[in-house]
Amino acid sequence: VAHLLLDGSESMKYGSGELSKLEYGKMMAACLAYLVLQQRDAVALGIFDEEVQEYLPRSDNRDSLFKIMDRLAGFDPQRETRIASVLHGMANQIRRKGVVIMISDFFDDEQKVIEGIQNLRFNGHEVIVMQVLDPDEIEFPFSCMVEFDGLENIARIQTRPSQIRKSYLREFEAFRERLRNACERHQCHFVDVRTDHPLDEVLSNYLAFRRSTAS
Repeated sequence: VAHLLLDGSESMKYGSGELSKLEYGKMMAACLAYLVLQQRDAVALGIFDEEVQEYLPRSDNRDSLFKIMDRLAGFDPQRETRIASVLHGMANQIRRKGVVIMISDFFDDEQKVIEGIQNLRFNGHEVIVMQVLDPDEIEFPFSCMVEFDGLENIARIQTRPSQIRKSYLREFEAFRERLRNACERHQCHFVDVRTDHPLDEVLSNYLAFRRSTAS
C-alpha cells in the first residue's frame, strides 16, 4: 500500500515559474498514484495543512485515479502547516505496513518533523521524503529593494537581498542538509525536487534509483 501525503499549506502556493510548488506536487501525486495502480497495488491519498483536509482511503481499483485527480484539482490552500502532528496521526491511523510518500517543502519545525518520520519508521513503514522547492528559494536571485510577502501568517518584509543573500543561502542549505541527514539516519529515501525540472525526469530518475537499490 502506498500512502501519498501532499502538503496543501499556504507556503506551497509559491511559484516563480509556470507551476507553483503545490501545482507541481499535485502532478507528482497524480503520477505516483497512476504508477502504483498500474502495478495493481493499493494507493491512498491525504492532503494536509494543520491537519488532514482531504483523505481517500486505500484502493487498488484503477478507477480510483479519477477520484484522486478530482480531489487534487479541487484543493485550494488556506492554512498553515503542521507536518509533525499529521505524521503522528497517520502513524496511529495506518495499521498495515506500507510506503508513505511525503510531498512537501517541509517548512516547519525540523525536529518535530523528524520525530514524526521516526514514528512512521518505528511502526515499520517505508518513508520517502520528496522536498519540493522553487528555484527562487534555492538560489535567491533577487536584486534591488524587494518586499517579501510572507505566507502562513508571516509579516511582509522589505529588504535589500544583497545584504542577506549570503546568510540566507548558508542557512537554507544547512536546513536542507539537516533534513537529508535525518532521512539517512532513519533509512528514508530523500528526493530533491525543483519545480523548474521536468517531472518525468524527476520520477524516472527516482524509479531508476529504486530499481538499482532493490537489485
